[in-house]
Amino acid sequence: MIFTLWMRRVLACLCVMALAGCAGTRTVGQQDASALLAGSDYRAYAALYLDDKGQPKYDPESLLDALEAGKAFNDAGLWALSRDAFDAAARKLNWKEDTVDTPAEVANLLGTTLTSDAFGAYQGKIHQGSLIDYYQAINHLMLGNEADARVDFNRLQVRQDNSVTQLKAFASTVNKSVKDGLADEQSEGAKQSLGEVGPKIADGVKDLPGGLDQSKIRMAAGDVMSAVFRATSSAESDKRSNLSRDMLKRASAASATRGGDAVIAYLGREIRRGKGKLKNKAVILYEDGVGPGLKEFRIDLPLFIVTGKVTYAGIALPQFQPGRSAFGGLKVGSGKTRQETAVLTDVNELSALEFDAAYKGVVAKAVISTIIKTTAQAVINHQIDQQKPDPLVGTLLKLGTGAAQYALTKADVRTWANLPNTIQMVVVDRPKSGILALAGALGQPIAEVPLREDTNTLVLVKASGTLGKPAVYVQALPAEAPVAALSDPLGAASAEVSGEQPAASAEAG
Repeated sequence: MIFTLWMRRVLACLCVMALAGCAGTRTVGQQDASALLAGSDYRAYAALYLDDKGQPKYDPESLLDALEAGKAFNDAGLWALSRDAFDAAARKLNWKEDTVDTPAEVANLLGTTLTSDAFGAYQGKIHQGSLIDYYQAINHLMLGNEADARVDFNRLQVRQDNSVTQLKAFASTVNKSVKDGLADEQSEGAKQSLGEVGPKIADGVKDLPGGLDQSKIRMAAGDVMSAVFRATSSAESDKRSNLSRDMLKRASAASATRGGDAVIAYLGREIRRGKGKLKNKAVILYEDGVGPGLKEFRIDLPLFIVTGKVTYAGIALPQFQPGRSAFGGLKVGSGKTRQETAVLTDVNELSALEFDAAYKGVVAKAVISTIIKTTAQAVINHQIDQQKPDPLVGTLLKLGTGAAQYALTKADVRTWANLPNTIQMVVVDRPKSGILALAGALGQPIAEVPLREDTNTLVLVKASGTLGKPAVYVQALPAEAPVAALSDPLGAASAEVSGEQPAASAEAG
């Protein structure tokens, strides 16, 4: 009998290992990511996803790995590699693509109660579909591929239009799952336990942003860039004023700040004045900081349906962790004409909306799971007592059952680690000198960017931390074919602008 109990525990551990294998590969660990992002060392970060021959080595079958690889390559200016990685991610997220229904796989939070979502494949989020299309549009703009950028912006609009409906459906399905999961007579202990630990459970959502509204599931930055693209493209059909006007209207409803509203209003006036076009403008698109994350916290659970003959009983829950800023914003230009970037999209809001909608289900599942596992632990421990083994052996066996339950009690805290904290923008006239000065929010110099005459220019700036220098990339609008690749240890797909180095975008052959 004792041998049988040991075999059960071994089998349980093997199941945990097998499930952990299903969770998917992750090429870069959290500690490595944090260290490199603190210094905005995007090239070193991207290099971790490349082998000795410069070929990608992320797992295209792992959604989270493909998302993080795609973003790492985008940050490093490896536009083609980023495009391919996001294509892989889109294939794993394709069931959220163009429908208004939220699939059962996402909302079925009560389905695998004996283990944890942390041991299963990463499911992805509704807003991540919009982020994929947004970054793909940026990739194609920087590659000089206007036609594909148009496709991406069109897809982005479809996703954005569906996202609010999807979020409502998701929240409704989670609530129904919780209700159904707690309706069974056998779940009475779970209901009582939830009542007892309710105040502690609230720790998981205590740091959510205030004033969350479902309209904020849209990426205002994506809508604004869609309008900018239409107003600067080479196709006259894009210049129909209603296209940009409608996109800016949607962006205004989702904008994270009043400053963002002002940028949107200014763009609208300039596009109307130009009869659907922008003329001789510099569009500064700035990604600041590192986005939100999750951490695990544990709660000892009062158990009303089992005896005290257990060595461990508790639940593990995710806690929302707000992102952190880098420079906080940029100052653009000099003298009396200097302006500051404004926040269009707060990634904390995108993430928090879905976390908040899912949290009831996560908690209910965790409590029900613990009730089931602790009941099983008590039964096994009772069987150990019935066998009357040596006291030391019996104690070790009981500790083993508690350890097995502890190993199966785990919160899913996986998040897309290299997203920015905020996406900001400012639009300015091209300086008469042809040199655009960029500085941090405190005035610290970042770069001086040369701009061509009589054209619109996209200036893409990224800073995930303040220990290193931000990355700056430049592309004329309408998007042009990139120039020849400059010297780069990674075979980079673009040239980084810093100091007085000439601005360029390039693609490796």
